[in-house]
Amino acid sequence: MKKRLLVLIVCMLVTMCADTVSAYACTGLYVGKQVSESGAAMIAHSVDSHPCLSPAREVVVERVENKPGRKLTSDYTGFSYALPDTTYKYVSTPLAKGVGGEYASAAMNEMGVAVSATVSAYVRSEWYKADPMNSEKGLTEAVVTDLVAACAATSREGVQVIADAIAKNGNAEENIIMIADQKEAWYIETYTGHQWCALKMPEDMVAVFGNEFMIETIDPNSEDVMYSEGLFTAAKAAGLAVYEADGVTMNIFDTYSGVNRLADYANRRTWLGHTLLAPSTIGAYHTYRKYPLFFAPDTKVGLDRIFELYRNRFEGTEWSPDETGRKDVRVIGTEAQASCHVIEIFDDLPEEMACVGWLCLANAEHSVYLPVSSLITATADSYAYEPADDSIIYDTGMASVNFKRLCALAEQDRVNYGAGVRAYWRKKEQRLIAQYPAIRSKAAALYDKNPIKAKQYITDWTISLQEKTLDEANIMYDELLFYIMNNTETMKAKLNYKTLKMGATPEQVPFTTSLMGGQNRSLQKYIQYNK
Repeated sequence: MKKRLLVLIVCMLVTMCADTVSAYACTGLYVGKQVSESGAAMIAHSVDSHPCLSPAREVVVERVENKPGRKLTSDYTGFSYALPDTTYKYVSTPLAKGVGGEYASAAMNEMGVAVSATVSAYVRSEWYKADPMNSEKGLTEAVVTDLVAACAATSREGVQVIADAIAKNGNAEENIIMIADQKEAWYIETYTGHQWCALKMPEDMVAVFGNEFMIETIDPNSEDVMYSEGLFTAAKAAGLAVYEADGVTMNIFDTYSGVNRLADYANRRTWLGHTLLAPSTIGAYHTYRKYPLFFAPDTKVGLDRIFELYRNRFEGTEWSPDETGRKDVRVIGTEAQASCHVIEIFDDLPEEMACVGWLCLANAEHSVYLPVSSLITATADSYAYEPADDSIIYDTGMASVNFKRLCALAEQDRVNYGAGVRAYWRKKEQRLIAQYPAIRSKAAALYDKNPIKAKQYITDWTISLQEKTLDEANIMYDELLFYIMNNTETMKAKLNYKTLKMGATPEQVPFTTSLMGGQNRSLQKYIQYNK
């Protein structure tokens, strides 16, 4: 495929972004294995970032065996961390270097450890003085996913890696991180320059949260809790500790985020998660109601519901920007999603192939989730490709850019342009959800006999799917653009040339792609149809 390259030298873009991406507006999700349709635990989040064109990649980072003296560094903060002599192979989802070149939002390693990071959150302003961030060398979301994936053999060990990095380097950001393996899953909040807290996530619960910290109270003596040495003492010393009615139990949210420090921007998305997964338990939305982190879903949760949750734009409510025209509502299914992922962790597979990441390039509303096993050894060239230019560019050699441009067209008119695109991708996802268990089982059977053949099989299958899906995205882009060209006209009413009077305005027939076997089978058909 001939690559088209256009360097975007636009003054507005320059003012919008610096050398790195701003990813401060994500939505996180967890499903425990007992309430999952597949029996796998799931962790997920959307990578909501600016600039809206923040191309993501899908790559395999190789295992490094017995090489001492290496460090993981970040150009973003100057972070540096001594790596163990041996680091694990993992599948990763970094951004292109034009928008940071790091920021791997999801990773799955050969030990069966999955990482989803990060969802940004915020502390009360007093903490910036009481325990300042180490913005020059501290741990950030730019590197935390790679750090855990490279170093951790278990999810609990992943928490300890984060704790060690903060102890040695300090922390640079307020973040929420999820780590899971075949035995357990952990939820971590990093608050200040040195304070953090982590909870083991329950197997019979789910969680959905916007950009807000969620932990309220903990049992400090529980084996299901880990926290920084100064979590309680630093708060007390700074005069910032807030206690429950008993005067003894510290409320971590009130202490670190602030009493009633909630906002519609994040809390409404948290409420929506409850509404979509447990409608029987949730009432009307209230800005200052603190919704619980973990809750029981009404029914078991499958991939299709999660995919649709990440496309949700408050449809049917007073907050739907598409139905009300409101410009002040933060939705889950935002156009600013650079990528999205849902990672399943199976406890009945070899650890090297325990994770399946359903990875979506660009924003989920008009893009597609594709399964990627942690066993693969490579991804399709266009999914891994990174331009040599370190500026923000429109480069269709990147799969991400192709999916994003289709999304951008579709979202100009969600009824006439977008509905057909969304319908096609959802049908494809539903086929893959039904078909992939057999692919996974075949790979597992091969793995028992010959791991090398199993890796080759699942890699070839994945690359073929990725290449075919990219072709489909480009077909839809061309067809949709042609459809738009033939339906862009100020005068919609038909003129009666005999009476010279305007007739009724015909209803526009929405776009359907030839891939669906619909009426618009080719550009020639479009021409005939629009005569």
